Amino acid sequence: MGSRLTASTDPMRLVLMSGLLLLPIQFVQIGPAQLSQLWVLAALVFVVSRKLLRPRVVEAFVYGLFLVVALILTFAAGYERVKAVEQVIKFAVLYPAFYLVGRALGDHYLKRPLPFGYLFLAGLLAFEFAVQFFELPVIHRYVAFMQGALYGTFKERNWLAIFFFLCSYLLFLQSSRDIRAAALFVALCIVVALLSESKTILIPVGFVLLLHFRGGGVLKLIAIGAGAALFYFRFGPELSGDLLRVRLEEERGLAFMQSIDLIARDFMGYGFGFVEAHFSGWWIPIRGLGAGTNSVFSSPLDLFLIAGAVGLCMWLVFFLGVGLGWRVVGLLFPVALWSLVNPLHQSEIVYLFMGVLVSFGLGDRSQVLIAPVRRGPASIQGAT
Repeated sequence: MGSRLTASTDPMRLVLMSGLLLLPIQFVQIGPAQLSQLWVLAALVFVVSRKLLRPRVVEAFVYGLFLVVALILTFAAGYERVKAVEQVIKFAVLYPAFYLVGRALGDHYLKRPLPFGYLFLAGLLAFEFAVQFFELPVIHRYVAFMQGALYGTFKERNWLAIFFFLCSYLLFLQSSRDIRAAALFVALCIVVALLSESKTILIPVGFVLLLHFRGGGVLKLIAIGAGAALFYFRFGPELSGDLLRVRLEEERGLAFMQSIDLIARDFMGYGFGFVEAHFSGWWIPIRGLGAGTNSVFSSPLDLFLIAGAVGLCMWLVFFLGVGLGWRVVGLLFPVALWSLVNPLHQSEIVYLFMGVLVSFGLGDRSQVLIAPVRRGPASIQGAT
C-alpha cells in the first residue's frame, strides 16, 4: 500500500507522463507556442522551485558560449535571414528548458522505475495510427509530402520515430537487457520504422544492441545482421540506382557539399536564420532545403554553420557527451550517430531525452541504472 501511494503521489511522475502525452501534439498551438513548449516552461519552474537542477560546469559553459557566439553572428553579420528571432527563442529558451527538465527527470528516475512501459507505447502508437487513419480534426493535419507514412499528431514522420525510439531506449536501459528485453525494444522500433518509413531509425537501434545488449557476441551479430537484412530488403531499393543518384546529386549529397563550401568560406559561422534564407534563394534547388526548412540534414554541420567551431563543440558535448564521462558517451552515442544524418538538434524531444540520458550516465554506479531494475508488484512494469 505504501509503495502504491508513493507512486501515485510522485509529482515527477506527473511531470514526465504529462510531457510524454503533450510532446506528440504538435499541430495544436496556443498563440505561437505548442502545448509541450508551455508544459516545459511550467515543468522548469517546478524543478527549479524544488532545487532539482544540477547542470555540470562544462554543460553551462559550452552552451552559454555557443549561444553568445551565435547571437553575435546573428545580429552583427549582414547575411539575409529568415525566422531568426524564432530560432533565437528556441535555442535560448526552449531547448535548454527541455534539456534541464530532462536532467532533473533523469536524476529522479535513477533510483525508480520509469512510470510507463511498452504497453503504453504500443497504445500510443495505435492512437497515432487511428488519428491519421480517421483524420481527426484539430490534432491532425494532412501533410502532402509525408506520402502515406505514419506521422499522426507529429509534424514530421521522423519526429514520431525519434519519440518512440527514445522512449523505448530508456525502457531498455532500465530492463535486464537480456534477449526478451532486446526483442521488445527491437520489435517496437521495427514497427515504428515500417509505419513511419523512417529508414535511419535502424541505425541507432543497431548500436544500442551493440553497446548495451547483455547477450553474447554471437547474439549481437545475429540481431544486427537481421536488422541489416530488414533494412536492405525494405529500404534498399530507395538507396540504390536512380533514387541513390537523386539523393547524392539533388538532395543530401548536394546539401553536404554546399554546407562544406559555406563553412570553408566563413569558418566562424553565420548565426541563426541563415540556412533557410540562403537555400531559399540559391540558384540550384536542393530537395528538402529552402523555404520552410531552417537546417541542413546533419546536426553537427548545421551547428557549425550557426556558430563555427563553437557549434561543433556544442554538438560534441550535448550529443556525444564529450567531457561528461565515458558512460555518458556510451549512452548518447546512438543518438549522436543518428544526428549525423538527421537534424535532431531542431527537436525539443531530443533535448528532453538527452537530458535524461546524461543524468543516467552521470549517476552513481551503485544506483540501479544500467542494471536490472527490481520492481515490486505495485510498480509499473517497464517491460509489459
